Amino acid sequence: MNKKILLTIITVSCLAAGCQKAAQSDRLQETEMTTVSSAPDVTISIQSSKENLSQATVETESNTNYNQYLKKNWIRSTDTNFPENGGLSIVISSIKDGKIKGEISAVGSGPAYNMDSSGFEGRVEKDTAECELVDDSRGNKGTVRLIFKSPGILEATVAITERSEDNIMTLPEGIFEFAPDNLKNIEGFQPIEEQSFLVDLDSWGKVKFVSGKLTAGDHIPTVFYLTDEDGNIFYQFNTTFPYSVVVEAVSFKDLNSDGLKDIVIIVSDQYEGSSGLPIANVCFQQEDGTFMTDYQLCQELNDSGNNKDIKTVASYILNKKQ
Repeated sequence: MNKKILLTIITVSCLAAGCQKAAQSDRLQETEMTTVSSAPDVTISIQSSKENLSQATVETESNTNYNQYLKKNWIRSTDTNFPENGGLSIVISSIKDGKIKGEISAVGSGPAYNMDSSGFEGRVEKDTAECELVDDSRGNKGTVRLIFKSPGILEATVAITERSEDNIMTLPEGIFEFAPDNLKNIEGFQPIEEQSFLVDLDSWGKVKFVSGKLTAGDHIPTVFYLTDEDGNIFYQFNTTFPYSVVVEAVSFKDLNSDGLKDIVIIVSDQYEGSSGLPIANVCFQQEDGTFMTDYQLCQELNDSGNNKDIKTVASYILNKKQ
């Protein structure tokens, strides 16, 4: 008997019998780390999806494991140092019940870095998804066909069916091959190992929080990412730290009692002529898995001097949120 037919019969029988696999909860303890590190820097931003970061359901009639395509920043395999040199990226936020959602973005090369980004929605069957562009930032309309070729290769065919009058930047048309963006693709990236941690971040599951420096240019920015253990980038944090800081501490705690872990980062300013005082940034996790920084709260936190250590920061914010 054909193996695929047999697999389908077994699967249907199991479903009819009411077989269900219970999800397991394997929570890590809240993590608080405090060490000192120095290192060098240059600046880059990775596109991230703001859609609901739900887990995919694997179609029983297909061997495609859709989970391996979620929560990754896929970049065109011919692009280098995206987006500094311009490029095309895709993030798939959810694949569930035969439906797919995500975002596709194109960034022009400097100095303008013009951008066109669009959501996409559609249906997925086996290894192919047929999608329509939605809410394109330039007002274009079109289609995206995705083919899941392998865990490390995603093919996209982009077609613009109706162009807007805003022609400063448009998603490119054609057939493109994508691979997951990875820390090793970032020019001059140096990880800060003592401030990088494996952590369970609720809807993200177990991921690695990575602190690092970008050292390819004259300035040395500090950057923070969520990745898997292989360095594939899921998310980049937006922080307003000055150049040439030392990461002193990172902590993962629920500070606003919404059941989601938030992230506290404390650095010290080591730039020549600076005061060397601590600077704290708090990233509040949202229900969709993204992180928001309350810049006014952080300004108050730093101006008041309640930023010297994790305990002081947490106490100040907990009192403010009551």
